[in-house]
Amino acid sequence: MVSAVPDRGERDGPVRWPNAQRSRARRPSGSDPLKRTLSARQLNRATLARQLLLERSSISPTDALETVGGLQAQEPASPYVGLWTRLTDFDPATLDLAIRERRAVKATLMRATLHLVTTDDYLHLLPAVLPMLQGQNARHRAPVPEIEALTRRAIEFSSEPRSMTELREHLAPEARDNGDAFWWLVKIYAPFVHAPAETSWSYGRRPLLVGAPTWLKEQAFADGSAGLDHLVRRYLAAFGPASLADMSQWSGLTIARLRPAVERIPELEQYTDEGGRALVDLPGAPLPDGDEEAPVRLLPMWDSSLLAYAKRDRVLPDAWRKVVIARNGDVLPTFLVDGYVAGLWWIELNARRPRMAFESFDKVPTRTMNALEDEGERMLAFLAPREPTAYARYRRSRARRYVPPTLGCGPIGS
Repeated sequence: MVSAVPDRGERDGPVRWPNAQRSRARRPSGSDPLKRTLSARQLNRATLARQLLLERSSISPTDALETVGGLQAQEPASPYVGLWTRLTDFDPATLDLAIRERRAVKATLMRATLHLVTTDDYLHLLPAVLPMLQGQNARHRAPVPEIEALTRRAIEFSSEPRSMTELREHLAPEARDNGDAFWWLVKIYAPFVHAPAETSWSYGRRPLLVGAPTWLKEQAFADGSAGLDHLVRRYLAAFGPASLADMSQWSGLTIARLRPAVERIPELEQYTDEGGRALVDLPGAPLPDGDEEAPVRLLPMWDSSLLAYAKRDRVLPDAWRKVVIARNGDVLPTFLVDGYVAGLWWIELNARRPRMAFESFDKVPTRTMNALEDEGERMLAFLAPREPTAYARYRRSRARRYVPPTLGCGPIGS
């Protein structure tokens, strides 16, 4: 399955952040570093800065994927929308190319969910999260030798892209009456990546799976320890300052598994939040003052900035969590006002023409509404050539708990 190579931790040296000079602030004062307290607003602005939501960046799409710790990719459009809202003049063709050149891959990783990450990150992150993925067998109690044998058979068969149906049928004789449970586990155990297709966002909703060893031309995976060190550094660079519970929430790994990797990082910055929780951070990481102006931003479905913390109120206020996260776990497309989730955005058809609709959780001042409409117009122009009504089907989902009032849904870009 995943092969090991010597420790590749030498890549995990000092991190450089885009826009760091404008986001760096004075470190909190205090003689005891464990008592340096960060306000909720400082933590919010730190997340926005590192997630490229405080100021758009001109870095490449692959550099951006590493900067923000990867992008969730359950919905094909989401990584593209996530990069559009973070980068200046983002051209989706540049991400198409990175995927086809195998510099970026889509695979099951953190929290056993689909992410788009760079190939180098994949080679480190999969070994790190593999124990969590294989732990999914606990509920099925399937014989591990059988699952491993099926996994080897699946990887051999997927030396070229295969559909789910093809893989299931190929494994059916050996899986016998346990086909459904065993196939689900094989998908978790096996190092599959998604093969790109000729579709709007590089990947369709009916995936083609290919074995990572073949797709990545036998590039070596990091060993588990080096992968775990890489995961912790990648997380803190993208989402710090944060607690061990936050890292656990984002990765799906236990705190006990994460703690040794955190302790191996020298000279970690130590903080507390206003509730007294211990937070850690990489030395020299951007830490805004908290009084920076945060522009309006449109986030894709399943944006990681909403899901990367045990306490999700850093960006998503508790009052709106159940409105944003549907009963079935869908995380709906949101907009930010002053750095916090303030509503949902949708595209709907009006006389066969796409228009933007905003569902706001509170009253929106005229100036903010104007900024939302401007951002919405640019989003419509971005989506138009590929999927003019992206996410529209989720607006009608019965899994939604509450539908806020709609405003600002006149035609945009007319």
